[in-house]
Amino acid sequence: MSNGVISSFMRTLFIFFVSLVALHAEEWVVVDGGLSPDKRLGVAVYPQKNEFIDEADGTVLLVNAKKRKIIGPLEEVDSTGGTWGKTLENVRCEWSSDSRLLAINFRIGRLMYSCQIYRIDGSRAIPFSMPDPRSHSKGQILDYLDRNANPGQVVRLGKNGQIIVTHYGFMPKKGHESEDFSRFGIKGFEQPGDSLSFAYELDSKGDLRLVDVTAQP
Repeated sequence: MSNGVISSFMRTLFIFFVSLVALHAEEWVVVDGGLSPDKRLGVAVYPQKNEFIDEADGTVLLVNAKKRKIIGPLEEVDSTGGTWGKTLENVRCEWSSDSRLLAINFRIGRLMYSCQIYRIDGSRAIPFSMPDPRSHSKGQILDYLDRNANPGQVVRLGKNGQIIVTHYGFMPKKGHESEDFSRFGIKGFEQPGDSLSFAYELDSKGDLRLVDVTAQP
C-alpha cells in the first residue's frame, strides 16, 4: 500500500473518530435539578437508546453548562438504577444556593437509593468522606441495627446549611429484637422500621461533622 493511500486512509479514520466523539458528546442531557444556581455547571447523563436500561451507558457527568462541554465523570454515582427505571429518572440533584455543594441521589434497585455529596472547587467535584455516625452518642444506635432487604439512603440540603442524610430499611440485630431504643435519645424512633436522619454541618476546616440524629417515621 502506497504512502498516499495510507495517508488518505488515516485521515478518513481520524475524521470518523472525531465525528463519533462529537456525536456522543451531544447526547448527554442535564438531569432534574442538575443545573447549578450560577448556571455554570451541570450534572448530566446519557439517555438510554432503548427500553433495556442494562444496555445503557450509566456514566454520570459533570459538565460545563455554558460551554456545553464535558468536564469528567462523577465516578461515585451511576444512572442505570440497578437495572430499574430510566437513566434520566434515576439521578436527582440538589445544589446549595452558592453552587458550592452538590447532593446527588441515585437509584440502585427497585426500592433502593444511594447518595453522594460533593464540594465544588472551580470545575472539580470533590466527594466528601462521611464521618462515622457512631462518633455521635445517638449514632451508637447503629450498633444494634441491621438493614433489611431494601436498604437505602437519600440526601437533602437544609435551609440552615445542614446536610441531611436519611437512612431507611432498618431492622434489629439478632438478639436485640426487644431492645429499648428510646435510651439513645432519638425521639420517635420506637420501631426499627422507622428511618433515621443524620444531620451534618461543615466545620472550620471544611469537613463534615455529625451534629444530630433524628427519627423519620
